[in-house]
Formats: sequence, structure tokens, C-alpha cells
Amino acid sequence: AGHLRYALPKEYGGKDGTNLGMAVIRDHLAAKGLGLHNDLQNETSVVGNFPTVLMFRDFGTDEQKKKFIPGSLDGSVRVAFGLTEPDHGSDATWMETTAKREKRDGVDGWLINGAKMWSANGTVADVAVVWAKLDGVGRGFIVEKGMEGFSAPEMKGKLSLRASVTSELVFQDVEIPKENMLPGVTGLKGPLSCLN
Repeated sequence: AGHLRYALPKEYGGKDGTNLGMAVIRDHLAAKGLGLHNDLQNETSVVGNFPTVLMFRDFGTDEQKKKFIPGSLDGSVRVAFGLTEPDHGSDATWMETTAKREKRDGVDGWLINGAKMWSANGTVADVAVVWAKLDGVGRGFIVEKGMEGFSAPEMKGKLSLRASVTSELVFQDVEIPKENMLPGVTGLKGPLSCLN
């Protein structure tokens, strides 16, 4: 019926709906109780929320958009999101995950170290978009499943009814190639729990 992609741009099969419009519709559906139409505790609704699609659109390179947006929409690419940290929550001001410039075999890139928490579907995601401090400024990086030093252990025993698997994202000297930075993100600070 066209409701799932309501808030996405028409170029992605949406209706150019606003975030406010999406929130009003979802609030209306939530007032009717849990059901297939809406279950916000599981982030499930007939009116979908696709923050990673808009993130790639607004901050990604043309190549990243081609690689990740269609796959995010048709389910062939699963994306996890990593901002929240064990000791600081979602306040990026105190983020401890770091990226350091590194050149390996003459190729520019970054080395990431740190950890994230409460990442929905982190154990099954193909890629994780994570935030790390580079020269003291928060930047976005795309970490691909299978990269050496990257793991996503499931968080067990949490008090939650969420249907998704929740995990940590752990980075131990993970080498990130130059093309895996989100170039449109020039700085990140402050509480951003609404994104996680």
C-alpha cells in the first residue's frame, strides 16, 4: 500500500513523508495496542523507519549509496549502527572509540579500537556503521563483517522484549580502508540516543 516507505524520498519508493508525519501515524497506530500493524518496542510498524538509508543518502559517497541503499531496502544488506558505548551511553562527547590514520602497503586508511553496546542485529549484520573519534572529532566508518579484529558478541540476559538480537560491537586494531569512511560526517558530539 506504500505505507512502509512513507518517510523515504520518492527516489527510494517513498512518499517524501516527514519524520513528524511518520511519528504522528505511528503514534496513532500505537494507541490501538500491539499488533502486526505496529509494535514500537520492536521498531516494527507498517510505517517503516529507515535511518540508515537516509544516513547513506546524506553522508555517503556515490559508491556507498549504490552499494548500501538498495540492499538496505530489499533486505540483501543488513546494517547495524554503533554509537552507544559501555561507559558513556549515547553521548558522543565522551566517546572512547578511536580511529587513527594509518598507511598499510602504501594505502591510506584507519585503525579503529573501542567498543559499542546495544547494537540491534549486530550479530547478523553485513556491515556496521560506527562512530569513532578521529583527531578528537567524531566520524562515521563502515565496518564490514569478517574484518580482522571486529566481533559482535550477543548481549544475553538483558531486560527487553525486543525481537532483534542485541550485541556489542568490539574493535581491536580493525583496519578500515579509505573508502569506508562516511565523508559527509564532519563532526559528531552531544547526546544522539535517538539514532541508536
